[in-house]
Amino acid sequence: MLTVQVYDVKFDTTDDGFDDLTPQEIQELEEEVEGQIYEIDADPEDGLDEFEYEICEEITSQTGWLVSHFNYRHILV
Repeated sequence: MLTVQVYDVKFDTTDDGFDDLTPQEIQELEEEVEGQIYEIDADPEDGLDEFEYEICEEITSQTGWLVSHFNYRHILV
């Protein structure tokens, strides 16, 4: 299991209901995720696409919104 920290995230603005959010709510949502630490039960050596998909799933599960873009870094705990 690897630990990552998300330091930049953008949500899918075409997601149903997303257009109901104000710019302030979107910014707060992004700020809530940025800096979060996630433990990912996948290994990037087994496939980077699957590893990054798992990160997306964690963010979507936490927020309820689809992710269109994110950056992350591996961290040691």
